[in-house]
Amino acid sequence: MKNRLKELRKTFDWSQADLARALNISRQAVNGFESGKFTPSLEMAFKIGLLFDVAIESVFSYQEKSPMQNLREKVSNFSQWLPKGERFTDEAIATIEFAQHSAGLSGKSQVEPRDILKGLMQNVTTPVARLLAESGLTPNREDSKFVARHRALKVNKFSPESRYVLELALNAARLKQKKYIDTEQLLLGLMQLMQLGNDELTKIFQNNEIDISALTDKVRELQ
Repeated sequence: MKNRLKELRKTFDWSQADLARALNISRQAVNGFESGKFTPSLEMAFKIGLLFDVAIESVFSYQEKSPMQNLREKVSNFSQWLPKGERFTDEAIATIEFAQHSAGLSGKSQVEPRDILKGLMQNVTTPVARLLAESGLTPNREDSKFVARHRALKVNKFSPESRYVLELALNAARLKQKKYIDTEQLLLGLMQLMQLGNDELTKIFQNNEIDISALTDKVRELQ
């Protein structure tokens, strides 16, 4: 694995010890990441990207593409980017497509985690949507009307945070030994992103006085 971690660290005039403190890891781990001796976990790579405000792909590049990298690169094509034998359910596809249209209608250049949450709320026939509604998050019917009228406004680019949500959803499905990603896994991905410090999502849940821990437990029961 090649990376630009040392280069980025030096632009901040940080020592390895400074970066270690910022990431809450040992200096030896930082040294291992920079030298390529150690490979950071996906969660750690995402933390590093957030810390330096850059996409994961601009920090780490791999000699051979992993299924996760293929996922990131082909995220706009649901039939091809998943590893062989794994797929999205129709409900999950509808959720993400709504997120793409929602981002386009908002004038955004990329799909953000908040758009994925909107998609989960709008797909009212799913257990996840009902669970969100019980928790206080209900869909905006005007959003549905606008999306229905302006289907051409669709954003295919996903933000690093949104791509990470999809990766987390894939991992959640694999942990349950499932060959498909459903809306439950998408919501779990959003919840995990919140735990890593996504302020926008956290604000939405806090404003609705939602117990994130309790909701996470209920979502896991749906899997």
